[in-house]
Amino acid sequence: MPRLLLLFFFICGFTVILLTAAFSPAQEPTPPPAEPPAAAEAGSEQPAAPVVEADAAPGGPEQPASEQPADPAGEAAAPADAAVAAPKAIDKWNDAHSIWRSRAPYISWPKLLLIFLLFIVWVKSADWVNRDSQIFDMGYGKWNPILFFPFFVLLLIFTFPVIVGFNFFIVSSILLAVCYLATFVPYVLIRNKAVQLHQKVFTPDWFRYEFSLLASKVGVKVEGERKADYEKGAPVDLKAIGAPEERDNQANLITARQSPGYLLVKELVAEMVDRRSDRALLDYTQQAVVSKQHIDGVWHNGEARDRESGDVMLAVMKTLANMNASERRKKQEGKFSAKYKDVNYICPITSQGVPTGERVIVKLLGGYQKAFRTYEDLGMRAKLSEQWSAIMGQDQGLLIMAAMPEAGLTTLMDVSLGETDRLLRDFVSIEEENHRERELENIEVTTYSTAAGQTASTVIPSLIRKYPNVYVLRDFSDPEAAKLLMGEVRDEERLVVTGTHAKEAPAALLRMLQLKVPQRDFAATVSAVLCTRLIRKLCDSCKVAYTPAPELLKKLGIPAGKIEALYRVPKAEEIEKPCQECGGIGFKGRTGLFELLVVDDKIREILVKQPQLDLLRKAARATGMRSFQEEGLLLVAKGVTSIAELQRVLKE
Repeated sequence: MPRLLLLFFFICGFTVILLTAAFSPAQEPTPPPAEPPAAAEAGSEQPAAPVVEADAAPGGPEQPASEQPADPAGEAAAPADAAVAAPKAIDKWNDAHSIWRSRAPYISWPKLLLIFLLFIVWVKSADWVNRDSQIFDMGYGKWNPILFFPFFVLLLIFTFPVIVGFNFFIVSSILLAVCYLATFVPYVLIRNKAVQLHQKVFTPDWFRYEFSLLASKVGVKVEGERKADYEKGAPVDLKAIGAPEERDNQANLITARQSPGYLLVKELVAEMVDRRSDRALLDYTQQAVVSKQHIDGVWHNGEARDRESGDVMLAVMKTLANMNASERRKKQEGKFSAKYKDVNYICPITSQGVPTGERVIVKLLGGYQKAFRTYEDLGMRAKLSEQWSAIMGQDQGLLIMAAMPEAGLTTLMDVSLGETDRLLRDFVSIEEENHRERELENIEVTTYSTAAGQTASTVIPSLIRKYPNVYVLRDFSDPEAAKLLMGEVRDEERLVVTGTHAKEAPAALLRMLQLKVPQRDFAATVSAVLCTRLIRKLCDSCKVAYTPAPELLKKLGIPAGKIEALYRVPKAEEIEKPCQECGGIGFKGRTGLFELLVVDDKIREILVKQPQLDLLRKAARATGMRSFQEEGLLLVAKGVTSIAELQRVLKE
């Protein structure tokens, strides 16, 4: 569209210049007043030429003109006087060489405005046809020339005469309008036959709907009924992405939209987003469907559904995910996408038959999740983050990060790698090609394929020849790979970063030994373990302060008078209406608790001779490691969380 506007303005400007230079109508200039003839030189007197009048010369008798006496001297001077009196084409500045300029108007502005408006309508229509024909596969390569060239040719032909006020202006305007309608209307008619009812344009329902939208912008509510059944309900846009081919996805989406369960799926996604849920659990029994929402790491009961509505909702989700909707016993996995409040989400779905019926888990990926980039974002204390940063910056050793499943291990590793120096050291990451992690700057990724029979140990030898400073292998499940990397730590003084699942830092050491890594090599190379757990934070809008009893403070190890109040979730009788911030839960968001275990010779000796959890815990305490309980009590004292929440986390 901007290019067409520029072309139009170029044509108009060129027309004005051309008309100014060549096509202006002729107009005689006004001659200047005649100057008197120059006086004769002194001493020479010549009589003035007699004036010939129709009647008679003054002072003499009437005679015919033919009988008037001729003056030879006057007749001789007549040509010279005529030359002096001839008017010269000069302007008001007495310049006889200036270019003449007409005072008549060049452009008919009303006519030009009319043509310009018609041109804008054509440009907007052509732009809409171009986009619309691609969306509905109407053949934009055919319709774009049809709308462009006829109108453009007529515009070129009639632009010049229209601007100068051509007598056939009405004819030219009508031809342009007819040309526009003759190319635009056929597209609309053909398009409306190829699309669904609610997608038709320039129909009575379409005009009513567009008018309602326009009126709503100025605060006037007008009922507009142009929504298809699947467009009603929650403002969620679902999309099928489970099939390998886009054609199959489109077919699945069309099938799903025809079901009444489509609106129920939209309501489920909207509810999950509004409640900050990362997954929903649907348990299908013979009578009903029990629903639960997983919010900030804790399951909360949702609204139960009847079996009939639950079945049609599940059938729609399976169709969108390209799963078998009739299969209710075997395990199936798929995914579909959703868009809500201008945010895109990926919704993996897993179904599995159980003795009571069927269990379905729908996850919600993307959207509201906060981007963690620093240790402070994770909730790590400043002193602890400085200590861990120094450990991550060392040149040699085996560093282990640990957490319970789905409790922040990936995030902890990403932040730790992102916070360390990656410019002066070469980092390489080893990943399975179908389980890629988030890409981090200045970390070279090398993949292997389990489908091709490869393992991490397959690609490590080629990496060793590159002499990297830091190896990142997030899973030590391959004993051969672990042996190779620990050899790099021992012999080449390299740094290796890995992770595992464990409840506490001492348990992470035992977990690594369970992976069949060489025991002595592991004890000699391991340097530190950082373990994390997630704890919910009290909602700042509705948390309630209370004065703790001295016995409670003593039990918690908090000195009397150190704090004035602790905080908790409001009780039911204290709530007038549910909190808008947390949805009546009492908690909003989570933060991290951390245990940092720095391995010393005593711990290495236990790992080699007697690897037991109680001995490792005792040795870890001797190194000065703060436990999860001690870290949690600091948050309780600061009012970040409650005692009940800390107890829940420690019991996991």
